[in-house]
Amino acid sequence: MLSRRFTLILAIIAIMAGSMAAIHLSNKDLGIIFGTTSEPAGGLLYSDFDLSDVEELIIQKGESDRTRFVKRQGVWQMITPVRDRADYAILQTIIYAARHLRIEDSFKSRAITEEESGIRASASNAGPYQITLKGGGGQILADFTVGRRSAWHRLDEEDGHLHETFFVKPREKSLDNHVYVCSTPKKIPFNIRRILDRGLSRLRDHHPVLIDQKSISGIRIRSEGREIMLSRSPDQSSVWRMMKPLETRTKPAMVNGLIVGLSQMRAIRIHERKSITIPPRPPGAFLLQLELTSKGAGTGQSSSSTIVTIEPPAPPEADTVLATSEERPGLVFELPRNPVAGGISLAQLPLKVDQLRDRTLADFEISALRSLTIHQSTRSSTIHVFLGKDRTGRPRWTLQEKNQVSPANEARVAKVLASLTRDEVVGFASNAAANLSRYGLSPPKKRILLELKKGEPVDIIFGRSPEGRCFAMRQGTSTVAEISPASYTSIAAEVYQWQDSLLMPFSIVDLSAMKIEHFPISVPLGDPALTLKYKFLSEEWSARQYEEDVTPELNKHRANQFLKFMEELRVEQWLNPASPAAARALRSPSFRLTAIFQELDEEGELKGFRESSFELAAASSSPRNRIFYGKVTGNPNYFVIGFEAYSSLKSSLLDTAEP
Repeated sequence: MLSRRFTLILAIIAIMAGSMAAIHLSNKDLGIIFGTTSEPAGGLLYSDFDLSDVEELIIQKGESDRTRFVKRQGVWQMITPVRDRADYAILQTIIYAARHLRIEDSFKSRAITEEESGIRASASNAGPYQITLKGGGGQILADFTVGRRSAWHRLDEEDGHLHETFFVKPREKSLDNHVYVCSTPKKIPFNIRRILDRGLSRLRDHHPVLIDQKSISGIRIRSEGREIMLSRSPDQSSVWRMMKPLETRTKPAMVNGLIVGLSQMRAIRIHERKSITIPPRPPGAFLLQLELTSKGAGTGQSSSSTIVTIEPPAPPEADTVLATSEERPGLVFELPRNPVAGGISLAQLPLKVDQLRDRTLADFEISALRSLTIHQSTRSSTIHVFLGKDRTGRPRWTLQEKNQVSPANEARVAKVLASLTRDEVVGFASNAAANLSRYGLSPPKKRILLELKKGEPVDIIFGRSPEGRCFAMRQGTSTVAEISPASYTSIAAEVYQWQDSLLMPFSIVDLSAMKIEHFPISVPLGDPALTLKYKFLSEEWSARQYEEDVTPELNKHRANQFLKFMEELRVEQWLNPASPAAARALRSPSFRLTAIFQELDEEGELKGFRESSFELAAASSSPRNRIFYGKVTGNPNYFVIGFEAYSSLKSSLLDTAEP
């Protein structure tokens, strides 16, 4: 029979066990009694906090390699082993990866050794990393150990990408009974282990400058005794202007590329100022000095500057250079001088005047253009093209030459505007030209004046040098730019070049008859020309060929499509009336179309007929010829059309082959 003392001891043990079970049951945690269950595969290991909750990050490898980071005013600072700025992008990547650890599989801690999972260092594993994320009050948000990479990969069914996996062992008591195989989110191209294996020293900010790209309002570049100054107002909609060594427009893409490049450029190594010797040099004999001025966001906020000084390479052929930043005076940055894979080097930054200045002849909103006037040295009259209206009241470019007004060639307008605002100049011949005659600009060969809705007119002169090179200069400046011959010729100075590209007025409503002729004539008897008659209101067709009625063979659908094609047929280019090649080709035309239109009086009564015709001929006898000359009767100018338009004109409108 059991003694009373032993029975009392058993009762006390039962009461204590029941109390502990009740406590853990109230906390919904029976893992300490029965063992914890693993988190399900496909879910996240940690999901109870937001990225913005993380205020502290601790990463430790082994006993001595420990780094601690604290976020202050939105900027991550390294606290240990040294006090310095941390690499914000890398730390945020680590935090994002920790928050989104995806569980692929799990093991009981007893089912896999710590050497196998890499949770303990071994000869084949450099060792685990312990990562701890804390909130503002010091509470632990995530605490886990990253082991080695596993051999298993997760297949992304959307794009077929294989995601690497690695072992993770949570250090929280509620999770430490299992080891998990995890992967990082899709938006991170490499797993967290690869980031950490680069070395914890890489978590220190290797950028020599930390800037808000949008707040930059001034850039000063000093090199080789020269200085470049770029400036803009704090308003983000304002444009960058070059103030030194000359006042001119800048190329926005290049200036933005410079700012982005500076913000992304990373040092290959960081040295403590006391641990490295910078070779002595005379004052101001640096390789390069960059000063970035930022304007405060608030009203009345003062400007701040960041200056980076880059020392000459030592030796001169070195691939890296040393740089110091006034922002972090205790450090020396070793920057890549020549292009490096996956990074930005000094050689890739636009630091020259000709790289940063705008390389187009003009910069204005196309919608603000109201008219353009072209002067040619060999013509007394000017060509004036203005934005008028067509018969329906819609805006349309209109040509005015002397007292005559007609629709302008809108393709030509577009080509001129593209040449002025998009085509880059070949180079800059002079920034302070005194003798313009050497560039063919005194007097100029051509001049274009563009009137804008607001602002000063754009006035540009063009010329050719005695050597045949093409130059342009904007009036009011002293900069002469060399342009390509294509840009020079795009400023059309002949009236015929501005003629509407529509081949001829072709009205389906007024059409009475058409005659289509193909040459040479291969059949000696009869007239092979196809004569068509058309009534618009009833859409009736009749056709004759070889003095016979071929209306039944006429494909009316193709005939209707042919009319629409003729209404919209445009030339590719108008040519000089004295074009010898076109005149020679058209001595033996291969196609002729004649159209007869009704002419009505003001009361709608028929008053007569108008005849219009044109001929076409191949530019060469080669089977590969793709250019065709043409001429409209009554128009002294020749024109050019392409192979597709010519093929459409030559296609048969009859369903039966011609005899």
